[in-house]
Amino acid sequence: MDLQQLRASHAAVIAADPEDLYNMVSDITRTGEWSPVCTGGQWDEGAAPRPGSWFTGRNKAGTYEWTTRCQVTVASHGHDFGFVVGGAADGTLVTESWEVLRIVPHMGETDDQLLALRDRTQANLEATLQALKDAAEAADPRPSGPGSPTRS
Repeated sequence: MDLQQLRASHAAVIAADPEDLYNMVSDITRTGEWSPVCTGGQWDEGAAPRPGSWFTGRNKAGTYEWTTRCQVTVASHGHDFGFVVGGAADGTLVTESWEVLRIVPHMGETDDQLLALRDRTQANLEATLQALKDAAEAADPRPSGPGSPTRS
């Protein structure tokens, strides 16, 4: 199975202060208050909501209970908090997103035109991240050519 098929996301606009929401979400001990599966979590000794920190999440679905080891990948107070079950891979996950929030005349008149725009944009996102990956994983990822910083 293609693991790309095993993704889900949902977004909601919440009428609350971003700082308050960040404090709620980054307090992994409280996740069980909202989640139908996660019953809570516990930080490793000395850990806190900062990149690289580890915690153990507790989960329950029916009679099945399990724990997960999780590593914080991003923690920007008041903005972003994220973690990966099992720990981060040897690298940095980079996501580029595109979403239509309103339709403007130059985007297209028909659903087919808008879907074609989406498909072109998807291909562009993939190409952009592949080029970024290629450049960053090169022996010297700094730019070369006219206008580039001098290499020492």
